[in-house]
Amino acid sequence: MKKTTDTLWKTMVLLLGIGFIWCLSLPYFMLSNADQDIISVATINRLGRDGNVGEGTAEGKGKLKDEMIKDLRADKLRLQLAHMEKAPPLMKRRRDGGEKEKNCPLPPMDNHPECMGKLKWLSQMWESQPCYAGYGVNGSVCSFVIYLSEAGSDHAVVRENLTDLYPSLEKRSQFRWIEQRIRSMERVWVEAGRSLSAKYNLKDRKAKQILVHPGVVTAESKAKIAEAAFEGGPLGELVQWSDLISTLHILGHHVYLTASLPDLRHYFGVDTGGCPPFHSNPNLIYTDIIGLRQIKSVLKGSWFKYRCIIRVLDTFGTEPDFNHISWANKHKLASPFGRLNMIPLQFYTMFPHTPDNTFLGFVVQNQLMSEQSELFKSMGQLTTEALPNYVKNHGIVKGTDVQALLRKSKVFVGLSFPYEGPAPLEALANGCAFLNPKLNPPQSSLNTKFFKGKPNIREIISQHPYAEAIGEPYVWTVDMNNSIEVERALNAILNQTVGTFYMVSNLPISQNDSAFMEAHIEPYLPYEFSCEGMLQRVNVLIEKQDLCSSAVSWPPLSALQVVKAQMSCKTACQKAGLICEPAFFPHLNNANSLAKNSVDCQTSEFSASGLVFPAYNSTQHCWFQSDPLLFSCVRSDESLTRVCPCRDFIKDQIALCKDCI
Repeated sequence: MKKTTDTLWKTMVLLLGIGFIWCLSLPYFMLSNADQDIISVATINRLGRDGNVGEGTAEGKGKLKDEMIKDLRADKLRLQLAHMEKAPPLMKRRRDGGEKEKNCPLPPMDNHPECMGKLKWLSQMWESQPCYAGYGVNGSVCSFVIYLSEAGSDHAVVRENLTDLYPSLEKRSQFRWIEQRIRSMERVWVEAGRSLSAKYNLKDRKAKQILVHPGVVTAESKAKIAEAAFEGGPLGELVQWSDLISTLHILGHHVYLTASLPDLRHYFGVDTGGCPPFHSNPNLIYTDIIGLRQIKSVLKGSWFKYRCIIRVLDTFGTEPDFNHISWANKHKLASPFGRLNMIPLQFYTMFPHTPDNTFLGFVVQNQLMSEQSELFKSMGQLTTEALPNYVKNHGIVKGTDVQALLRKSKVFVGLSFPYEGPAPLEALANGCAFLNPKLNPPQSSLNTKFFKGKPNIREIISQHPYAEAIGEPYVWTVDMNNSIEVERALNAILNQTVGTFYMVSNLPISQNDSAFMEAHIEPYLPYEFSCEGMLQRVNVLIEKQDLCSSAVSWPPLSALQVVKAQMSCKTACQKAGLICEPAFFPHLNNANSLAKNSVDCQTSEFSASGLVFPAYNSTQHCWFQSDPLLFSCVRSDESLTRVCPCRDFIKDQIALCKDCI
């Protein structure tokens, strides 16, 4: 009897427990059913509104199905957010979400189950640290979604505008000139993005978290380049930074701008109290030599974990021996910009002049780009007293006026300075031939004040070597001290009628003479200096160039062509119609690879005593490089034969091999 009573008692407790749980879950089931009813009604309404679309066709039904799924997901998310908004803490904290939130696009969260938890946490904690307000969080669900999507979105989509970029630029005066250039070229950037997307598959790319820190514009650098931009100062570096920022944004990456040491500390979460660093794990960092030193000063020893993802914008290039601390110290290669001990490919140049580095480039403005431009251009610091009476000094003029002057001019005359600037290419892009001065003797850091301290000994034999390579009839490289040579070049330019053009330098010549009026060459812009060309190049570099791994992954080995010569690999490859590719050096740095290329090493050794390895002498003794940072395309040793890693390249896109895209 006692046993039966115990059994009945246990059964009663169990039933009561089940009933209690059922009571607790009843509101959930009611709410869930209500949600489904709302979703169903909303979907039916949409079907009634759009029911005639695609009716009776498989394609139309498929499209309708996709739209229904999309609508259902959006409705589900809005309901979830609506329930969350009913929480008293959030209602108290709402600020100015209001009308803005009605048009807030909400992404599907089916594949991101953790998002609701993050939204809930942020709704309760966003006021705990002032940094969230700095990130644009204002208490509205829309601001939460935007914050979390920017922090964690991993899909790169080619953007249709640059609008989201402007707030970051506007709040920093250092970016004023950069912002103006970016705004003036927005339409061209968007069109270039569309064009590139139509030609190549830009889907399935991961959106990178990218820090952009131009140290040269910071007040701490004391360079004052940002302020001088409106007073006739040099613009080359600002042009390159503008175009890089535009490129990264159009390609769909998350770009974060810093322009001071406090900005850097905030970004990396250094000395920010309890505020969590928002972007402490960047995938890439673009800076310059000044900025690299600032990053090191902020991060101290921890900067090393970011080392391989840093890209250093370096106008004139850094050669391996100047970059290597021990080698530079031992051989007294003094340079305030050298001894950084980076991988030489991490240095990104304006022109493709240093094959040990990576060519980043910039975009050349032409007539289409400059129609809405209000940028100021530097015409140098010439005074009227120093000019002949037949020369008009236009002073500092707007970009639109510069382009107009170039289009009316027949010859753009170089004045031997500045070296390797954007202006000659702008002249070519506007149909103006370029008179390019020879430099005799060749100028370098060994004999020229301007280049003194630059981390290289590269010699330039004309004001603009890139334009010189284009050659006649577009670019005429002449000895400006030889009046006969200059006159011959001018007559040839004035008498030619060519269907393609190239670039010039610093002084446009315009005359009413009939010979000037008849002379004409059509504008020419190398693809690598167009918006689309830069988008293509930077996209491939972001996707393929991995400097954190010792294995050769890019460029593909199919592009490797081995050349043996008793000269620098840069020269040897150029003579073969190729370019030296330093990424291939490790692949050739062993006896087996040399044997496959008909070099039978009788003896061999690894050494860090030279800059030309791998190489061999007349007795077939082979040397291999023991220090990867000392691989060099530009050095030579007459007593040794270099084994050079060359590759092909796409015409007008020298940074990329034919198998690279």
